Amino acid sequence: MVADERVFMNRRRVVQGLGGLAIAGAGVLRAAEPADVTVVGAGLAGLYAAMLLEEQGFRVTVLEASDTVGGRVQTRVFGDTRHELGASDIGVMYARVLDMMNRLDLRRVPSSIRVRPFTYQIGGELIREDEWESSPLNRTVGFERAIPPARLEGQLLRRFNPLESLDDWLDAKYRNLDIPVGSFLQENGVSDEAIRLIGMAYNGNGMSRTSALSLLRDSRRTQFGIQRFMAMQQAGIDVAPLSQVEGGNQRLPEAMAAALQQDIRFGKVVAQIDHGSGGVTLSCVDGSRFQSDFVVIAVPLTSLARISVTPNLSVAKAAAATEVDYYTTTKFYLRATRPFWEDDGYEPTMWTDGPVERIFALTDAKDDVHTLLVWINGQGGQRIDQLSPESASKLVLDQLAQLRPASAGALEVLGHQSWGRTPFIGGCGHSFTAGQVGRFAAELPRPEGRLHFAGEHTRRTEFGMESAMASAERVVGEILAAT
Repeated sequence: MVADERVFMNRRRVVQGLGGLAIAGAGVLRAAEPADVTVVGAGLAGLYAAMLLEEQGFRVTVLEASDTVGGRVQTRVFGDTRHELGASDIGVMYARVLDMMNRLDLRRVPSSIRVRPFTYQIGGELIREDEWESSPLNRTVGFERAIPPARLEGQLLRRFNPLESLDDWLDAKYRNLDIPVGSFLQENGVSDEAIRLIGMAYNGNGMSRTSALSLLRDSRRTQFGIQRFMAMQQAGIDVAPLSQVEGGNQRLPEAMAAALQQDIRFGKVVAQIDHGSGGVTLSCVDGSRFQSDFVVIAVPLTSLARISVTPNLSVAKAAAATEVDYYTTTKFYLRATRPFWEDDGYEPTMWTDGPVERIFALTDAKDDVHTLLVWINGQGGQRIDQLSPESASKLVLDQLAQLRPASAGALEVLGHQSWGRTPFIGGCGHSFTAGQVGRFAAELPRPEGRLHFAGEHTRRTEFGMESAMASAERVVGEILAAT
């Protein structure tokens, strides 16, 4: 037996011994189902953590509150076409995601969202993108006038971004940037109109609320991805800037779940976690209980806030669970019964400063438009989510008929998705408000006793689906170190 094998066998004996002690000392809790590790949440972070732990010889139980895997990676068929409800695209820097796809024999295809010029609607008036700079509707100033509204956020954040590396946002010397993004832009001379336009569709809940430091972090990450893509192109590598899993992105978490040794326990809403030196016991709403030596909590903060933990979580982590914002994304999937954009001469894609915000054209392999995707973010999503799905759908169709009279009677709603109203998730992604990066960024991934925390909200240098996968590697490393 080689040295590595001896270490592995010794570690496994220790884990088995700990599990036996925990169960034997549990008394009244002997009915709890035992495992080495319980993973709460079957999104990418939870599934990947479970896979890695099983590969290391751990007995793993995965609990999922809903009836499906994937978290925010969800694919649905509306009409006769698959659509991504959450995690829409895979970037060229999603190394862990791409590696897992190769491992599970999943192919990737170019994103169905094609880059098209926007038709802009500002103050109720339509304007083509190439008319923007000289239009009287453009009330931005100076160099800003040459930047169409859809690109203002990206270009201005890149222009004024002092962060150089992907982890600079965690450095205390940049803590002065943990201020409202609107204030940060004002300090750099950006006009009020440009700030207003950026606030229409960005990932956050208000330009006077969202931390500039968190958006500068994401801007730097996006810039690295663009640079990587351009380098790959220059090297002759044929790759799409954004891609999807053939057959739908949800096939990835489904394939990961199928690769696990144990079946996932669905409908398990964790209500209570009791942890101590002897192990961890989890109690679910349905009365079932589970016991293990370690727990990986891989659910959004919106769900963590609803779990009672004894002993209490640290003050900072408990505050983060209740105070950190989640911005919503609300989507409507529309089918055009006729190509009305050919009648009025404007692009089918739209960017507006009204309630419908953005409309993307989804196309097939022949570049024919099969779906119009209405995409409403942040505060706009919060406002429209106050309506019933039926009333919200009617509002969208009525708004489009006012903006594009040619669309009247030519659109039907195929489907609707609100991440803000999705049970056990409650938002499309977390959004630090001003001051919260300094308070919470270092605390969120920190383990507490036998509890380990994963998910995109614990991210350091990664983004999106890749950050969930990276967090799984981190927690597995923590558990291995602890054993």
